[in-house]
Amino acid sequence: MSRMPLCRCLVMLSLLTPAAVAQPPALPPIAPNLARLESTLTGLHGPGIAIVSREPAGILAAANEQGTIQCWPKDVSMGVRVGEGTVQELKGHQGPVTALAWRGGTLMASAGVDQKVLLWEMPDGKLLNTLAAGSVVRTLDVSPDGALLATAGDDAAVQLWDVATGKPTVKLAGHTDWVLALAFSGDGKLLASGGYDGVVRLWEIPSGKKLLDIPATPPPPANTPAGPVNVVMALAFSPDGKTLAFGGTDSQIHLVNVADGKLVRSMPGHTSSVTSLAFHPSGTVLISGSKDRTVKLWNPAAGQVLKSLEGHTAWVQGVTLLAQGTRLASVGADQTVRLWDLTEPGKK
Repeated sequence: MSRMPLCRCLVMLSLLTPAAVAQPPALPPIAPNLARLESTLTGLHGPGIAIVSREPAGILAAANEQGTIQCWPKDVSMGVRVGEGTVQELKGHQGPVTALAWRGGTLMASAGVDQKVLLWEMPDGKLLNTLAAGSVVRTLDVSPDGALLATAGDDAAVQLWDVATGKPTVKLAGHTDWVLALAFSGDGKLLASGGYDGVVRLWEIPSGKKLLDIPATPPPPANTPAGPVNVVMALAFSPDGKTLAFGGTDSQIHLVNVADGKLVRSMPGHTSSVTSLAFHPSGTVLISGSKDRTVKLWNPAAGQVLKSLEGHTAWVQGVTLLAQGTRLASVGADQTVRLWDLTEPGKK
């Protein structure tokens, strides 16, 4: 008599388990090969430096060389209302803004040549804290949970900060020149860094232990002299955390295995430095911005360009995805933000 209830219990568990496990919502379909310009925002006060957005607020924030951060509301970023006005203009830096980061909730971080890092509460735009970096910060990133901030720049070190207290924690030493790019992995357990010394470094977080040194310039063919140092300007982890993409002055995008740092493939296509990278949340598309004034959409598995987006009249400095990956925003030195539609025409 004891066996029947047990069997029934097991059957019930087998039926309930799939339903009990929460599945992430399916991403809206996209057609990257049909991507097209939707609108152009021309209200930037100076050449654009960086751009970020966050769900579900849908706010788009762009930084410029004139020291301000300008924010557009969701109806503009979604193309519902086309206009140049901004609901917010965040002022706090004395001099050009060099970097933006907005991940893990409501915290947005900005850095400037004034050697300060500002922490903003979004979407209100309230200044929460000012961190004295001690040198010019060229790049920063916020961990996915919003608890840690990583900054780096002219002093060649990567500094971790406790966001809640605004206090510095671990300093990561190893680079020998300016650091220009940082990226946390999706689970927050890894941090990638790169810059002028031509080496991509992987760090364990939060311990700060260095895990890998990855040469940013692939080895040349036999009997071929080595080329110039590939200055790393952009980094991005794939959503599954298994692949790291980086780009720089050699105009190519390189994909490496996170586990061992080995090169998966290099993807030529840009004709000038790669300045920005972002993976679509599906992992099937990689977006790049370049000094060649284009934004390119790639199939990272095949190493092929799916679409080249043209319109910027000067360097593209940053890219970011919004609206669950159905739209893309890019900012350039031409003082514009371009909004691109990645959905199939007529099927928004």
